[in-house]
Amino acid sequence: MTKQHFSFKEVFMFGWAKTKQHAWFVFLTFIIAFIITSAVKFVPVLDAVVSMMVGLSLVSISILIARGHDFSFSDLYRPLLSASRVIKFFVLTLIYAIAVTIGTILLVIPGIYIAVRFKFFPYVVLENEHATITDLIKMSYKLTHNHFWVVLAFLIAVTILNILGAMLFVVGLVVTIPVSLFASAHMYNKLKEHAI
Repeated sequence: MTKQHFSFKEVFMFGWAKTKQHAWFVFLTFIIAFIITSAVKFVPVLDAVVSMMVGLSLVSISILIARGHDFSFSDLYRPLLSASRVIKFFVLTLIYAIAVTIGTILLVIPGIYIAVRFKFFPYVVLENEHATITDLIKMSYKLTHNHFWVVLAFLIAVTILNILGAMLFVVGLVVTIPVSLFASAHMYNKLKEHAI
């Protein structure tokens, strides 16, 4: 196993710092996302599609913020302007959900393994728009090579953080979700730096 190039404290402190630094943007983005997802809440298929698009937008903006790039509200919909990127994101999200579900039903461990090894596929899709689905799967898998236990521990920590946020009358999620997003983007950047 390769040396871990970052600590969980660093990753979550980074997420917290970015959340504080961009608090108004984060708050307004949450309101926009809430309004959009609430508008289609009672149409299951449309709700799933819109939720995926909102997810792709949030991942995209989290990468920009994590890298210290300039950004605006228009960057929330910019990744959605590429039909290729959106279709590949939808296909991989579907494959990921089915694989994790089947793996979990079968023995639990395969589901956990798949969830960990392909956790960062949305970032890979965003940055490799012209890659094939097969190549995106390979790149996602390669990104977590030799980092399985670190990524698993990170996923457990993010889950616990968001459960605590939900327990604070759901209002805590307004803090824990952006912290988790920025921490995930930071971890992706670190893994990418040290990918084999």
